[in-house]
Amino acid sequence: MLPDKIMPLKVNIRMLQRESARLEGTLPVDEVAGELQDELVRFVSPLSYDLEAAMQGADLRVIGTLQAELECDCSRCLKTFRQTMQITDFAALLPTEGEEAVKLDGDFADLTPYLREDTFLALPTNPLCTPDCRGLAAKASARDSLPEEDVKTGSEPVPDPWEALDKLKL
Repeated sequence: MLPDKIMPLKVNIRMLQRESARLEGTLPVDEVAGELQDELVRFVSPLSYDLEAAMQGADLRVIGTLQAELECDCSRCLKTFRQTMQITDFAALLPTEGEEAVKLDGDFADLTPYLREDTFLALPTNPLCTPDCRGLAAKASARDSLPEEDVKTGSEPVPDPWEALDKLKL
């Protein structure tokens, strides 16, 4: 039986000093999207990762790809659609010493916050169901329902909207 606690993605720094490591797997939706408060985008699959971790001097270098399936609401017409988010060039150089050092738990560095950060940055800010989405259908107005002979042509002068205000005597 699996524990209820979510397992973050951790890598052993001591082992990386001898050789690089390949990391493949998935992070659960709760672990990746826990802090996401986006009304238009939702994760519907775990975040798949294929990473290579290695030490580069005193820094931890992580490169690879990330992928997840998203459910989005179109920002123009509000239609719900699915989209694949793929980061093919994930790269992080994480210091192991100093103020900006990656947090260590013994010999293990947790990579989850760095994957989450890049994943959030890759999410669509204004998702569109199609690139040429025209948005919601416009409401019909009274002038749209006039017979063609009553519709004004472009040759007639347009009344000045300020005319009524110009006539006011204050």
